Amino acid sequence: NHTTTSRREEEASPQPACEMRPAGAASASTAGEDGNERVLSYGDVVLLRSDLSILRGPHFLNDRIIAFYLAHLSAAFEGDDDGDLLLLPPSIPYLLSNLPDPDSVAAVAEPLRLASRSLVLLPVNDNPDASVAEGGSHWTLLVLDATNGASRPRFVHHDSLGVLNSDAARQLAAVLRPLLPGAANGAPLVEGPTPMQANGHDCGVYVIALARAICNWWRDRRGQQQEGGADWFDTVRKEVDAESVKAMRAELLHLIARLIQDKEDEKKNKAGEGRKED
Repeated sequence: NHTTTSRREEEASPQPACEMRPAGAASASTAGEDGNERVLSYGDVVLLRSDLSILRGPHFLNDRIIAFYLAHLSAAFEGDDDGDLLLLPPSIPYLLSNLPDPDSVAAVAEPLRLASRSLVLLPVNDNPDASVAEGGSHWTLLVLDATNGASRPRFVHHDSLGVLNSDAARQLAAVLRPLLPGAANGAPLVEGPTPMQANGHDCGVYVIALARAICNWWRDRRGQQQEGGADWFDTVRKEVDAESVKAMRAELLHLIARLIQDKEDEKKNKAGEGRKED
């Protein structure tokens, strides 16, 4: 299952059209599928050797890579957070947007405890039909922001192609609003400041760059024990631009290589300890 680029993104890029797997597709594959080799298991995400080729670019990021990096960001807050921050893999928002009725949405969302969170990051894919394998063309980031109190939440949408994904973001926000019973303001949806991508293949990289900037803001905010006040918009303006997005592909490759090496070292250490016991 792959997602093809839209005409608008094709026109924006001098590169040939690339393919991106839809958010509704499975995040892990078997070791032998299409010759892909598992290179790293990280939490619930399994990265394949083909994912490394995607990162070398110029190619669209798939849902595995986005899920991996959001899990990595989330791990930095384990034990240091009260559960106020939640970063969801692309498959969950996509599922919530495509469930048939509110009861199904409530059942799936119940373990997520969205109403008790201060900040929830939700990648958005515009695949309009979950039954169509080759659907969708663009990644964006929707943020459920309740940092100013559960009675005043809002949705903030970051789109690196202007308003290309606004319909998908509105659909997801509409599905989630009934799960926020304390929202006295109706949980409005606003467009957040987002630098525009200059090509047709970096939308997913912008999503993870935005997520990193928001997490940095959240860490600084918690460290200063701020209540209310400024949002993350200035941090996005400072930290996310064409150069930082371009650098992220290499940064992810280095991160993955380091994690692979860490796992190999761990295996060697365990094997050495086993031989000592013998």
